[in-house]
Amino acid sequence: MTKEEILGDLRKKILSEYFKQGQSLIERELCEMYKISRTPMREILWKLAIDGIVEHKPSHGFYVRKLEWEQIFEIFQAREAIEGMAARLACQKAAVPFIEKLKELKNKLLAIDIKKNPAEGSHMGRILHQEIVNYSSNRFIKEFYNKIKYLAKLTSNISTKSSIIESDSKTYHLAIIQAIIDGDAEKSELYMREHLRITCRAIIEKFYPQVINNTSSDKLRKEIFEYVSNSKSKKM
Repeated sequence: MTKEEILGDLRKKILSEYFKQGQSLIERELCEMYKISRTPMREILWKLAIDGIVEHKPSHGFYVRKLEWEQIFEIFQAREAIEGMAARLACQKAAVPFIEKLKELKNKLLAIDIKKNPAEGSHMGRILHQEIVNYSSNRFIKEFYNKIKYLAKLTSNISTKSSIIESDSKTYHLAIIQAIIDGDAEKSELYMREHLRITCRAIIEKFYPQVINNTSSDKLRKEIFEYVSNSKSKKM
């Protein structure tokens, strides 16, 4: 395997949770697995650190990034800003091929039983998000999205553990698709922003309840509480 192939395979293993969040990536073992020397393996690990999905701890080596609630909050804030505008632009620039692709995605989403297969709903959702970013036709939005998409996949690994969260996501994905098909740029952006905000709220409430229940005066906690609380009143 080439270095690029190893990079892609190792990235895939991290994003698919073959390597779990917080797990140590032992260079010696990886070198044996991929039959390469330590220098190119270290280069690969540093590239994954640039992706954001691997962390380097001095004197301890490389680890799969373990997302804490502060990071999840910031990821969703960034995604809301980037993908909200992407949805508006994609709607404004939508042409027949894109609309046909959205209709195809809509039918696939409708066919998914989220209770039985939340991971498949999440997978189709990621395809939708990527298509919207692509059709925004804005190179900087694409660049910013590419910087965060691997971290977004780590958050989706958390959300797929709840069929309720994925069911809500499916509802919003269908609403976003319909808004773009209808040519309603304002609703396209609104639904995208609401979707990301509500997903953030649901992940934090279910998997980090201490954040919501804590009455600490910490500024970030207050900011998060306000952010997730505001999402509760949103309706399509």
